[in-house]
Amino acid sequence: MSNVIPTLVRRGFEAHASMTKDGDSPRQIELPTWGALMLAATAFFFAGVLFMIEYTFGRILPTLLMIESPQEAILFEPLPTEDPDSTIKDPEQAQVKAKPITASFRSTIRLLQSVGGFRARFRGLAIYIATAFAVNSVGGFLSVFPLLRIFPRPFWNGVATVLCATLSLAWTHIVISEPNPKTWFRRLPALRMWKKVAAPTAVLAIAEQLSVYLPIYLSIVTGITDQKPEDVANMTGGQRTAMAFQGIGIFIFGLVLAFLIVIPANVTLTRVQASLLSDAEETIVPFDRSFGGKVIPEIVGGTGVIGMLDAWKTFDWASRIRLIKTYAKVFAMQFAVTILFALVLVAQIFMIVGRDWSKLIPEDGDKGDKGL
Repeated sequence: MSNVIPTLVRRGFEAHASMTKDGDSPRQIELPTWGALMLAATAFFFAGVLFMIEYTFGRILPTLLMIESPQEAILFEPLPTEDPDSTIKDPEQAQVKAKPITASFRSTIRLLQSVGGFRARFRGLAIYIATAFAVNSVGGFLSVFPLLRIFPRPFWNGVATVLCATLSLAWTHIVISEPNPKTWFRRLPALRMWKKVAAPTAVLAIAEQLSVYLPIYLSIVTGITDQKPEDVANMTGGQRTAMAFQGIGIFIFGLVLAFLIVIPANVTLTRVQASLLSDAEETIVPFDRSFGGKVIPEIVGGTGVIGMLDAWKTFDWASRIRLIKTYAKVFAMQFAVTILFALVLVAQIFMIVGRDWSKLIPEDGDKGDKGL
């Protein structure tokens, strides 16, 4: 297994490096084993960094932000003192507006470090992987039946997501609660909990599908996806500009859908899931289990879960803005890491192939062969 990736990297690199000289004989560039290993190691490293950004900063931190309850001013009552030089004269002077723990990446990471060390950045990873495997397996199983093939595979993945809703519920509980010695499969909620999270899970699945496939449908309708490189080359300047504006408009439309339906659906589901956390477990961030008195416990005749509409309404505007900023920061981090990876990869290729790098860049005529 250790030789598979370097071999694949070498073969792919050599295939792209095969250039014709004078139009007849191909020129093969041999990629050394150490070069293939270096490129593979770089790819693995940056893949790991991107995954950490996606999982820790793109999933765990936003989940904690979604359930953290805002804290009002905290009044510190000063102890009686006869010191005339005491700086605290009026209790109102001691009012301090407490910032949310999730107000910054640094404070949230510091919190995770305090509850579980570095490994806390990946809390819930085991059940996250199990959930992804279960959803793909169930979705694939449902899509193989002939009578069910009238619906595309993404539809069945959405159905599978709803069917596996209790796994997502357990992931949220593991992420937001204090460390527990129980393994993740022993913390799976009872099956009766499924009906309490099925509806918001379905809403999120539908929102995600719409945000992806509506822009794709618009691209097909406008003909952008049918354009071939030679067709674009034969376009006038005005036609290219119009096509560019169409593409930008579709991209913006996808972002608007994400902001208007996906983020609210995700927040709603997460807060509904959090409301089902057992009373025996404590959260790692301040969390109002009653949601301002809107959750009525089952013991007194209530449902014991926050309603979908109330789950979104109780998520104040300050938290909504912080959530959007969080997603923007995550996107910026991913973009920066991707650019850095591309620069490092190009530098390594230059180092490996040396002067032969010029052979990998096609030029007009035989200019690429001159001077070598």
